[in-house]
Amino acid sequence: MESIEGFDFFRLEFDGDGNPVEGQALDELKQQALSAGATDAIFIAHGFRNNEQDATSLYTNFLTTFRTHINGALQPSLAPRKFVVAGVYWPSKPFTETEDMGGSVQAADDETAGLEAVKQKLAEMKAEASPAQQPKLDRAIQLLDKVNCDSAAQDEFAGLVLSLLDDSDPDPTEGLDRIRATPGSELLNKLIAPIIVPTSAPAADDGGAAGAGPVFVGGGEEGGAEGLGSIFSSIYGRIGQFLNLTLWYVMKNRSGVVGASGVAKAVRDFKGSLPAIRVHLVGHSLGGRLMAACAKSLAAAPMVRPDSLTLLEAAFSHFGFSPDNGKGQAGFFRDVVASGVVKGPLVATFSMQDTVVGKVYAIASRLAGDNVQEIGDATDPYGGIGRNGAQRTAEAVFAPLRKAGSPPYKFEIGKIVNLDGSGGLITSHGDVTNSNVTFAFACAVAETGS
Repeated sequence: MESIEGFDFFRLEFDGDGNPVEGQALDELKQQALSAGATDAIFIAHGFRNNEQDATSLYTNFLTTFRTHINGALQPSLAPRKFVVAGVYWPSKPFTETEDMGGSVQAADDETAGLEAVKQKLAEMKAEASPAQQPKLDRAIQLLDKVNCDSAAQDEFAGLVLSLLDDSDPDPTEGLDRIRATPGSELLNKLIAPIIVPTSAPAADDGGAAGAGPVFVGGGEEGGAEGLGSIFSSIYGRIGQFLNLTLWYVMKNRSGVVGASGVAKAVRDFKGSLPAIRVHLVGHSLGGRLMAACAKSLAAAPMVRPDSLTLLEAAFSHFGFSPDNGKGQAGFFRDVVASGVVKGPLVATFSMQDTVVGKVYAIASRLAGDNVQEIGDATDPYGGIGRNGAQRTAEAVFAPLRKAGSPPYKFEIGKIVNLDGSGGLITSHGDVTNSNVTFAFACAVAETGS
């Protein structure tokens, strides 16, 4: 057992199929919860491209600022409570969360470097692929010498890469079905022009143009427009964006599997042994999708009700909880809301400054063929909840994220409370451990006390 800021902390590690890597960890969590007289258990999940060190840092920083609220403004509600924490570790790729959507592939300034970077990326993807998929990626690597001037080779290349997604759960609100129905040469051609992701709302007198501080998808540093011509004219730069989006879809599916299978089973086991202990689910980025998948699985009979669910800049469709995305399609996680599986507060943070979620959905929207004024915004068919909050959902309510130390939130149960951190309280996709964010979580936990 580890201790983080006085919290008993246990590592629950899962493989890509949701199987526990260490079978004793859950038993140790239950034993400690029982012996310590725990009242609450927090299950928290990291996001895309976090390795073990990144995940541990996220959990440490989150629990550190959470502890300040227990000792501070929320002491009367939370100080009498005894917490145990389960940190979920899942294989989301050993890259940093802040890596640009194209990484070094997009930044390559010559064809040779671009080709080698793409080969390396494909080799990494092959290492993650199943034995049946690996020969397809070998063939994709062979085609790289032809893709520069052969549209048929581009079509075959894209089809081979997208075959990695053959077993993905269908979700039309994510755009994958339309992407897979589009020829590869057309997909790569759509990536020639830069995609601008606004980082603030349009000004009232600007004629509806994108707000200040746009982020150019595909540049080196975020927001940098330098060298865009060479980056986007390179076939290998465009392939780099395409590979990263494909990898994101692969990891999106994996997060759902881990949540629905591995973490949901762990929560069922925990609650079956210790039914009186409150359970709080927290997830960042694709870890938010993982925890939404967990809640969806818990809604199935026999239902097990977590006491709260907190989504931190979650990376799934902003129609994920919707009964109808405007095209007659329900969101993948609609059952979470319709079933009422979450007993207490359901909270989701979002921010215009979340350019990671913004970029993913901007690229997906471009490739899916939609023509919208502000790609990735709340009007886009392929926007993300971590950027826009839950859309087309009657149960969704919106409020500004408050500074820590403000009067405690009073969350309406049965609603999705979307907290807007735009403008400085959530400055980036990874800015989810600051005291303003954990204050909202602490208030959600405090409301489950009765």
